Amino acid sequence: MRRREIFIELTSLLDVILIMLFVLLTQARTQTADALAEAEAGRGAAATAQREIARLEQENAALSADRDEAREEAAAWQRQILSDALVLDNSLVVTLSADGAAIRLECEGEAQTVAYRWEDDNYARNALRAALRQTIAGDKAVFVVFQYDRAAIYRTEYDMLREVLREIKLEARERELPLTLLELDRSDS
Repeated sequence: MRRREIFIELTSLLDVILIMLFVLLTQARTQTADALAEAEAGRGAAATAQREIARLEQENAALSADRDEAREEAAAWQRQILSDALVLDNSLVVTLSADGAAIRLECEGEAQTVAYRWEDDNYARNALRAALRQTIAGDKAVFVVFQYDRAAIYRTEYDMLREVLREIKLEARERELPLTLLELDRSDS
């Protein structure tokens, strides 16, 4: 049993093991550096993603506010259209226009023209009075819109029309019929 005769050179084996450890440590160090670089890049990407998410949330909030505002505006328009429809269904709009030579009376798509004669305005006065009385014979509220161009209408014609409208308004008041007169000068000046 001679143990001394088997002699193993451990120095070279120790060198190989140390070299392998050095290689493993170097590789681990490189992998650690790569992992740290990836983690830093991931943190940068996460920060960018967070900023993008915050920006998108702000845009979403702004769009949501715009949508709510648009819905409210649409609801307001719907209420206005409904009110306008109710008013138009329960009232009568009469448009009276004058251009110096003729008087035009329009109501519910129908038009009537009354010639104005300088020599005798009684014909125009009586014809207009009769047409207005016939037009407002019902029980609906009446809106009379008197349109004229101050440059095209003569003072006598204007005064005659105002007088007839005043008479019709008094008659409507006696019948307790609501009548509103709106006067519109279409001239540019």
